[in-house]
Amino acid sequence: MSGRALRVLFLTPYFRPYLGGIERAIEQLTFQLLKSGDVVDVGVLTTKYSFPRIPQPDWADRETTPEGIQIFRLSGFPRRSIPLYSVPLVWFSPWRMRRYLQEFNPDVVHFVGDGWFWGHFWTWLWFRKRAGFVFTPSFHTLPLSRWWLRPINVFICNVMDRVVPLTRLESGLVRRTYWVRKRKTTIIGWGASPPQENPALQKGEVADDAPKSPFILLCVGRLGQHKGQSWLLEVYRQARPRFQRSVQLVLVGRDEGDEANLRQTIKAGGLDEEVLLTGELSDGELAEWYSRTDLFTLFSHYEAFGLVFFEAMAHGAPVLTHDVGANRELLTHGAVVVPRFDKQAAVEEMVRLVNEDDRRLELSREAQKYCLAEFTWSATAAKYLEVYHTILRRPDEKPMG
Repeated sequence: MSGRALRVLFLTPYFRPYLGGIERAIEQLTFQLLKSGDVVDVGVLTTKYSFPRIPQPDWADRETTPEGIQIFRLSGFPRRSIPLYSVPLVWFSPWRMRRYLQEFNPDVVHFVGDGWFWGHFWTWLWFRKRAGFVFTPSFHTLPLSRWWLRPINVFICNVMDRVVPLTRLESGLVRRTYWVRKRKTTIIGWGASPPQENPALQKGEVADDAPKSPFILLCVGRLGQHKGQSWLLEVYRQARPRFQRSVQLVLVGRDEGDEANLRQTIKAGGLDEEVLLTGELSDGELAEWYSRTDLFTLFSHYEAFGLVFFEAMAHGAPVLTHDVGANRELLTHGAVVVPRFDKQAAVEEMVRLVNEDDRRLELSREAQKYCLAEFTWSATAAKYLEVYHTILRRPDEKPMG
């Protein structure tokens, strides 16, 4: 342990029982921080909403998970938010925020995601002289309809003690868009959990007496247009006549407006027996699908980091995707990255990876080796701990008490 044990409070508009990509990242990072011995308590300041803006008034104000995460929830007024933004545009009590802050008394406040400006501002205002502040923005380019958020994020970024982009690409975008000095930034990516240590067989090997099962092509992401499942279905439809084996396409994720359209497409294409929509899964159920996956594929419109890629790669699943966001920067081993929305290239690579076992298994080994060497939650937590201790021991920063 370096220095005294810290109390770390994360800030995010959504958290348990709902878990999306950012929420899973906070949870996994929390587990590793508590294991480290450098952090004595972890809390999450969040809202009584699930994504997207769904009010959950019956959720408790306070809760402690079995793993020891203290959750503090804020009610919004009015309860229903106008549907113009991913975060509820409602009033959350600044005085309730201050009460939660005083109760938890954090040494470090860590903002994750760049959308909940109301929570960011008031938390910083109340505790700016008592805690260090870290911001992981998970940057997305703002459309014109949300350009009003830019000056707010410029302010938030520049009052932070450290801004932590997920990738080099994101670092450049954050510095240019929000006018952040380079010396204030530290690049730290997310991590992935290694699979349970009980592999009787290597990925792709099958016991002699095992029943023959279909090739599993997995996609994980909320069922919405921005995640590209409709585009993936068209790629799959064009590729399937050339497959030399039985294939099942599995789409994992809760509905975000596109499920009905996807089911209609599946039915119209006669794919009911080949395409499975599982809905939202528990962590254990998702890990089971990762372990069964032969090829992971996702063609979303943008990925700031793409946590699901690394979750799949940790289980030895190679990746097929395209060149959006930071995919080209990050997926350098164990993955095939085709040009952005190049349907013919995606079809050709899907056919190749389904049919050519040697090539796919080589990518599988590369994927797992690369992921577990570069992107584990223990390594991510160690990097964040260094940031936390650095901002708290600098003489020109906020005092620790």
